[in-house]
Amino acid sequence: MTRNSSSNEGGIVPRPVSNPSSDHTYRSKPKVRYRTSTDDTWMPSPSIVNATDFSFVHCSTPGCNNSSAFSQYNSMTLRAGFNTCALHTTTDAIETKTNNTFMSENTVFIFYDIEVTSTMEIEQLSACAVSGQHFTAAIRTSVRRNNSPILNKFTPMIYMMVATEPRVAFENFIVWVNRMMNDHSNGTACASDVVLIAHNGMCHDHVVLFRTMMMWGITPPKWRVSDSLPIFKLVMRPKKEQSSRLSQLVYEYAPWYMHIQHDALSDANALRHVVMSAIPNWQLACYVFSSSFEYFCTSVGLNTYRVRDPLPFPAAHS
Repeated sequence: MTRNSSSNEGGIVPRPVSNPSSDHTYRSKPKVRYRTSTDDTWMPSPSIVNATDFSFVHCSTPGCNNSSAFSQYNSMTLRAGFNTCALHTTTDAIETKTNNTFMSENTVFIFYDIEVTSTMEIEQLSACAVSGQHFTAAIRTSVRRNNSPILNKFTPMIYMMVATEPRVAFENFIVWVNRMMNDHSNGTACASDVVLIAHNGMCHDHVVLFRTMMMWGITPPKWRVSDSLPIFKLVMRPKKEQSSRLSQLVYEYAPWYMHIQHDALSDANALRHVVMSAIPNWQLACYVFSSSFEYFCTSVGLNTYRVRDPLPFPAAHS
């Protein structure tokens, strides 16, 4: 007897092969828009309102093409309120801005750090107040690849218990900063009195933090932003051969601190120790190398973004 390929001899049933171009296969595939709408870690990108709103800051030095549009070292001072790039910012320019700087007695300084994935999703957000009080949050991302050596040791079960949703983490961070602000000023300070300090913040931390908040439908508070890196590069350690990496600064200025690199809480605490121990009159220095929320967002192009609902469809109104 000739064996027929369609027979069921031996209990073997041929597996049907789907046609990728068939209508049935097309209808059976999950639609991306429905799948992402039920995914808690899906992050919609903010949309550009009007490209003509770009108003980047350009270096005033004749012949210099550096601009605040690019996240490069030379743009740090342009984003911090100077009219020259880091390459052309002189000691006289720093002294002039220092003499013209007014700092309120309600000013609150917060040191913070973020860790991100390869796709620039924030996976860890930590901050420290001057008093040592701290905030830290492990944040769920679309793919778990923790840079923190501490978070990386968590088992999947422990990580899911510890990690929070992005929107919740950012809202909790805002609440914590507001509490630090009110405790410092007895309730008389406002959001613009808060100064967020990050190492390389002008080109990384501040940009990613505010942009991600907008992606999740959160309007960032009008905090000032400061960067400690140009303070060390231009004032404390102007020689090119001297490294200003945070790990090197900890080794030289805070050797007592056990620094764990790439852990956001350890980095934020390390920055607090380094700045407060190494920089004379560090409050004024950090304020000089800072800019308002509105100025910073304009200098990096975030003023063209609009905060949107984090869901891919409008929320139902009752």
